[in-house]
Amino acid sequence: MAKDTETMLDNAIHILHEYPLCDRCLGRLFAWLGTGTTNEHRGDSIKLVLFMIGDELLRKGERSPAEDYIRTLAGNGMMSSARRLAKKEKITFQLIEKCHLCTIDQSIFDRIPKIVQHIEEKLEGFEFDTFLVGSIPQPRLVENQDEICAKFNLLNSEPLKSAFNRELGKAVYDKLAKEVEFEKPDIVIIYNMEKEKIRLQVNPIFIFGRYLKLKRGIPQSRWDCGRCRGRGCEECKGTGRRYPDSVSEYIGLPALKITKATRFKVHAAGREDIDALMLGEGRPFVLELSEPKKRDLNLVELERIINQEADGKVEVHDLEFSERSRAQHLKKDASENIKEYVAIIATEEKVSDDLLREAEKLFTEIDIEQRTPTRVAHRRSDLVRVKHIYQVRLKRDKGYKLRGSFKVQGGTYIKELISGDKGRTRPSLAEVLRTPCVCTELNVTAIYTEKPDHNA
Repeated sequence: MAKDTETMLDNAIHILHEYPLCDRCLGRLFAWLGTGTTNEHRGDSIKLVLFMIGDELLRKGERSPAEDYIRTLAGNGMMSSARRLAKKEKITFQLIEKCHLCTIDQSIFDRIPKIVQHIEEKLEGFEFDTFLVGSIPQPRLVENQDEICAKFNLLNSEPLKSAFNRELGKAVYDKLAKEVEFEKPDIVIIYNMEKEKIRLQVNPIFIFGRYLKLKRGIPQSRWDCGRCRGRGCEECKGTGRRYPDSVSEYIGLPALKITKATRFKVHAAGREDIDALMLGEGRPFVLELSEPKKRDLNLVELERIINQEADGKVEVHDLEFSERSRAQHLKKDASENIKEYVAIIATEEKVSDDLLREAEKLFTEIDIEQRTPTRVAHRRSDLVRVKHIYQVRLKRDKGYKLRGSFKVQGGTYIKELISGDKGRTRPSLAEVLRTPCVCTELNVTAIYTEKPDHNA
């Protein structure tokens, strides 16, 4: 144990002999030795012990090594008691005030009160309950510490970044009375030491819910004009859009306005065709609001405002605060979810009851192959996808029309399952019923995140 202590103290005096260090930064070099104290107190204690060694040597008459200790502590150690003793004993030393590990023009730690003041100004107008502090350290200071640690084989040091973050975090906490959150803070405050600038990383709000689409002809997301790509042209009459509205805008724009966010995105469990309705319990979605200034939302009121402004075209319900992982799961699981549709099917010829029953039997727990439909081939990869059909039920409607109920794997193209898409989907309803079939009306009636009972 004595040998380890001597090695640490020997390292400390050798380091100070070459580099000027404040108490805090000397303590940082031995941060994991003697935990439960501060770096500043640790560094001060090391200097005090070294000063006592030098004083003892002086009292014993060993002046040469004593002068070396006292000169080093008075100069690079910036130690006031060593300076007083040096003056008394007429020991010359170089007066140094800049720490090699935390100072360029001024100690980065001494800047903290001013930095906190700027942070408070920067945060004005933001609602938040939790925060985390981060920093981008001065490269030169980082290199200086790396050089010392390598030269003296120091294995217990603390980087400038973590020490500074802790001290700045404490100061911000004391000033703002907000809670520190390491996992999912509302706001991350990042200070750039070199540029002396503060950047706020305002984390998004995620809101889960379900939406109904009650009017046909509305795309799920904004659809710009294909000719001008949103800039405005004769074809779109200057609007820049192919369709004037979208489900995502009916959901996102009111929330954007209330939260004063910079942008929004709707992550949904798949998407219905533009001419299809979304009925039943609705389609699950997560609304992501980026860089919101207002976080304290009344979701019941938000739901009311969205539904009022959508004016019967779109409705949302069951809004609740959520997180990014839920949005990721919605998209990831969309093709595995089970979805339920009701379609009106026009047949070219009247179909017998026997063929209807035969089709129902065939399309029960069967895999089909679907090549990317012709109607979306211009924007989707040309692939053959295998999709599972759980159940099909067919009833007669008016004339040569049928009403079909479908329970299928997510991502199944129902219109092509009905028509066959010139052989790109097999088997198809048209193939089994032995007559051309066209879907004239389509509604999504259920989206299951768990497997339903198909015999219910």
